[in-house]
Amino acid sequence: MKPLADELELARFYTKDLAFEGLTDKQMNAIMDRGRALHKWSKSHPNTHNLINVVVLVFLGIADFLTLLVLPLSLLHPADNIAWILLAGVAVGSLHSWIIYSLGIFSLHEAAAHKIVFIGRGPVTRTANFIAGHLCRISGGEPEFYAAHHMAHHAKFGTEEDGEFLNFITPWRYWATFLPLAALLNLSDFVIHRPARFTKGRMISVVAASIYHGVYGYVMYRRFGLLFTITVFALLPHVGFYLDRLRQFMEHNLMPLDNKNGSRSFGLGFWGLLVGGGPWGSPCHWEHHLVASLPWYQQLALHRYVKTILTPRQREQFFIEPVIGFPKLWWRLVRESNWLVRNRDAGAAQSSFSHSPGE
Repeated sequence: MKPLADELELARFYTKDLAFEGLTDKQMNAIMDRGRALHKWSKSHPNTHNLINVVVLVFLGIADFLTLLVLPLSLLHPADNIAWILLAGVAVGSLHSWIIYSLGIFSLHEAAAHKIVFIGRGPVTRTANFIAGHLCRISGGEPEFYAAHHMAHHAKFGTEEDGEFLNFITPWRYWATFLPLAALLNLSDFVIHRPARFTKGRMISVVAASIYHGVYGYVMYRRFGLLFTITVFALLPHVGFYLDRLRQFMEHNLMPLDNKNGSRSFGLGFWGLLVGGGPWGSPCHWEHHLVASLPWYQQLALHRYVKTILTPRQREQFFIEPVIGFPKLWWRLVRESNWLVRNRDAGAAQSSFSHSPGE
């Protein structure tokens, strides 16, 4: 999945004269020192590290069980009308989709790609890592495909060999992901959790997801009826996928083409946790690119440290302001991306357009 030629060209065009205050060598050295200390702590406390991630996986499993089989008991009653059943189904289905998205991104990113969910070399640890790396299949993810392209994204960031190029996304590729069932069908190629073709790995994911949701679906049908169950599962391939595409549309888009300065961090506020898929998802993505070997909870610690050494201008570029910052950033990316596509052949375009991050 090399970047589209148009997107790479537009990203280079945008960043050629970009007014950007990047990290200084002194800042980068301080971040790397802090990152090494955090990494050393994780390696020195394998049992604590492993327990943290076991708790995450158990929590997500229990949360999904409660969402699908317990929460409806509080929402549904025999006298409910069709409108209320549909509304309850939308609420439960949206939450279930987010939980599956959260599990999927944790499994794909931490386990399948970076292989840092469990520390150890024994057979139990190897088995646990294998299971963690394949749990994404119940969300439709294909771990081997994702891992190969994601690691190329780190190693060849912002180049023709970037396996997950995100520094410019042509608007039509992003908008097409909002079409119904875009997560399952090739309605847009702005997809990274699975290959476009029905490979053996993708078929395994289809079977795993079908079994998981088939069992839950049957129990829900018997307990809560057909209309509610259909409504819940109609939301599954949409809500989490929309959040995933929103996340990747905004993490790197219109940022410099280098690993050190080419990402944003949404932080641990409402938007970061929602779009990032929880604290174990990707709310602090910039810090992950700065020190890719850190597990998710250490990325959060590094995020807190980095905030203390940035200038006000750098905080505007790399972070979002509370509450309204996320929708403001989204609108700026949409507006400037559309402008670039329309004016790609205008020789003096940049001189007539302010494109300084944070404005």
